[in-house]
Amino acid sequence: MGTTCSKPQEKFDSVQEGEEAINSAKDVKLEGDLNMSDRSRAPTQVRFSTTVFQGRNSMDNEPEMSQADLQAQLEKLDEERHTLQEQLTRLQAIELTQDGGDSLMGDDGHNGPRVRFSRAEGDKESSAPTKSMKPPADRRNSFAGGASRISTYVQAEHRNEKNVDTNASLMEMLTRSRRRTRFNHRSSEGRTNNANEQSTLTYLPRGGVHVQTKYGAIQFGIPPETVKDSIRLGLELPRTYVVPKDRFNLKYGTNTSEVEFPAYMNFFVKGRSTTLVCTDEAAEIIKKVMDEVLEGPDETLIYTDEEYSAFVDDETFEARPNHIKEINYFKEPRNGRIISTATLVNFAIFVFNEKKQLSVNLPGGDDCEEGSFLIVDEGNQYAVVVDGEIVARVDDHLASAIEDPPHILMPSRSELMATEEFDTPDFGITVLGSADGFTADGTTAGFVLWMRNHGILVDPPAHSAQYLRQNGISSRKVTHVILTHCHADHDAGTFQKILLEQRVTVMTTKTIMASFIRKYSLVSGMPEDFLLRLFIVHFVKISEPVHFQGGTITFFYALHALPCIGFRAELDGKSITYSGDTFYEPEGLQMLQERGIISEARRQSLIHRGSLQPSDLILHEAGVAPIHTPPDALKALPQELRDNLKVIHISDKRADDAGLEKVRVGFEHTVSIPVQPSAHAQATNILHMLLATDLFRSLDVNTAIDLLLVTTQKTYTPGELIFRPGDPGDCLRIVQAGSVTLERDGTTRELRYCDYFGEGALLADGGKHSGTATALTMVRLVEIAKPDFQYLMSRRPLLRERLMRRAQRYAASWKAIGANSVFANFSLSQVMQLQSVMQEETVKVGQVVWKKGELVKDVILVGQGIFYFKELPETEKEPFRMGALLVDVYSLEHRKPHRLTMVAQTDGRLFRISGRDILEFLDNNPGAFIWMRDTLLVE
Repeated sequence: MGTTCSKPQEKFDSVQEGEEAINSAKDVKLEGDLNMSDRSRAPTQVRFSTTVFQGRNSMDNEPEMSQADLQAQLEKLDEERHTLQEQLTRLQAIELTQDGGDSLMGDDGHNGPRVRFSRAEGDKESSAPTKSMKPPADRRNSFAGGASRISTYVQAEHRNEKNVDTNASLMEMLTRSRRRTRFNHRSSEGRTNNANEQSTLTYLPRGGVHVQTKYGAIQFGIPPETVKDSIRLGLELPRTYVVPKDRFNLKYGTNTSEVEFPAYMNFFVKGRSTTLVCTDEAAEIIKKVMDEVLEGPDETLIYTDEEYSAFVDDETFEARPNHIKEINYFKEPRNGRIISTATLVNFAIFVFNEKKQLSVNLPGGDDCEEGSFLIVDEGNQYAVVVDGEIVARVDDHLASAIEDPPHILMPSRSELMATEEFDTPDFGITVLGSADGFTADGTTAGFVLWMRNHGILVDPPAHSAQYLRQNGISSRKVTHVILTHCHADHDAGTFQKILLEQRVTVMTTKTIMASFIRKYSLVSGMPEDFLLRLFIVHFVKISEPVHFQGGTITFFYALHALPCIGFRAELDGKSITYSGDTFYEPEGLQMLQERGIISEARRQSLIHRGSLQPSDLILHEAGVAPIHTPPDALKALPQELRDNLKVIHISDKRADDAGLEKVRVGFEHTVSIPVQPSAHAQATNILHMLLATDLFRSLDVNTAIDLLLVTTQKTYTPGELIFRPGDPGDCLRIVQAGSVTLERDGTTRELRYCDYFGEGALLADGGKHSGTATALTMVRLVEIAKPDFQYLMSRRPLLRERLMRRAQRYAASWKAIGANSVFANFSLSQVMQLQSVMQEETVKVGQVVWKKGELVKDVILVGQGIFYFKELPETEKEPFRMGALLVDVYSLEHRKPHRLTMVAQTDGRLFRISGRDILEFLDNNPGAFIWMRDTLLVE
């Protein structure tokens, strides 16, 4: 199995071999190991006392190594141990998905029924057959062969080498890249009203364009929660939507053809179907998405029996759901109307007209019996034609563009709180959204579950990851996501979080994850097995506690129109229970049991061991029955449960009318459940933070403890100066809480949790700061004094060398990174990762940077100057300038030659990043890889 290492590539055939390699690295010992607390011990020469990494023979007969050489060797081993540990984690996750990997992809193989330890034969009421736990050899090889890197999957199976390598196709790739960069977001300035007096054109806050005509409303683009825009602005809810050409916005990881809720609103509220204007290809994809969310998973793609631990008691196992029966019940006709894809949506397909333009005739209702109503695709614009007259034009990119920053209907921290440190609770929740999908105000339900100051996003609403970042919450504090089910109001923000920064861990059941992968493969156009490489999958077992930050989270299956989970989180004897989307009503559950939809064991579990367990906080949904819990059922609960009950997934009015307390949205309304502080909270928090930085991530345990002992903490008030240019460097500073602004050479960055600064002034005696650091909010910093930092660097010469290189390239590379549309949104940590692997190079006018036919070995970031491709004359007219990243991931990964010759049009400066370094970077930053996987240019 391929892996990426700092030394020549190693291969492991199993997790066991990976573990053995790591253990070998850990076994390296040194006689006279240096200790930060005993610096007098510094022998000039030492020898290895044991066998070194990967079974190397004893070095007794080899020449003695100097202390510096030996320290460098040890540092390499530490880095390699860290790399191997990361690869092992990914390999374990991939092998876990491979246990059902084919079943996630829809393989038909199956074994006999699952055998539990408590019974000698399979359960006769199993909801689905158990699938084969091993994928076939051909898929196993392709899926696992590049398990250590996501870049190994660059849609090679869709690639026609002859077609891709023509100059015309290469120019098309560049044009698409530039268009993607410029049009993934829209500006709120300079909008033009391309409508006449017969129509009204409205730019919707969340994205998309609403056009009102005499024959009804049309909307171009369908971003998440778009129904709320129409309601809030008092616009007619469109019956007709034009599906964007780019159905997935890469910049924000957003589905811009989110058909679900417009279709639900039209069908269940307006009593009509929704018309989607699109191509044949788009129609087929949208049909499959709607089938997934309306019909639910196929019976062969439900893994209920596997999702219960073999150690759960018989009572719990007997209470497992029959998802097929439950889904079919919720699909039963309402008011005589069949609930299906065919009844909710229909399609108007573009065809060529007599002018060779794509156009479509639209239904205009009774008012249009003698008139005409058309949409014409004119290339870069759509024309809305009513009775032969163009009444509006809409730029096609606006159908998928989203404002930067995106419109987020979540309350920002107040002016007072914005200057204060947000004190994450030891145990509690911060609600990001509390409404349902049909409410004008507020965003859909989702929250952060806090446990010992670390967060888990639960069903994050759209743009919630950006919202947390804007409000000073580092993505490294919220590293996990719980996905309860796959309706759009619950999964829209999950994919965004996956693409935001480093890999995240998604916790859900196998059935729900399989549905999520199928759905977002269709939505994004990315293959299923590729999507599984973008994040870490944690398949949870029902009723089996998952340990997190000293507490546990135990999951149960709710009762909903799709497979859906709720959970109970416990810490220090306190508990929070979240219902997930569920139907709870004792009389209704009794009716379902009598009809054979649910078993008696399932009914008892839903009443007593599901969403309404006695807890310190019960967070329960109260949506619209029959797929949600009616408020009256919650009002009838015993007082001891009502005392700790708060409702979510409900409008303010419905909650008030029912007399139920609704959760309040925002940081100021964070709910904290008092628990005893951890005995070692301060030390463990600092240690976690240190090991999360690229400086200290590979430290061995002893060195990490020694480092912890020399740290100090210091607090700064909002606006307080930390240092200015010319101040001597006295310590390394790491942000533990709050935000700091760092300005240098006209470029400003905001620093948050785990970001460090000031290291450049510590690398040499007499070093001085070249920038200005100011506390933006109340800030708590962890500081390491200069002597301690320099001593550590003396033991890690490779790290010191890397920091020296980065300090020398700091100003120029920072400007180039800031000029790139993707890199500009990076956190400081990501920027520093890039700077650490860049090699600066000065070029002269006419110099060939790389030549067609030469092997692709690196990527180029333009720092200064103008560059073009010799084979593409168009690039001389529109050349590459500062911030342009020239990258060919496919050729780099597959060792292909350059397809173009890059030439300097002027003198300039470049930053090269080696192939190994950029592939490793992309592996840890999947959002950046998504931009680069099918292009030659990111500007």
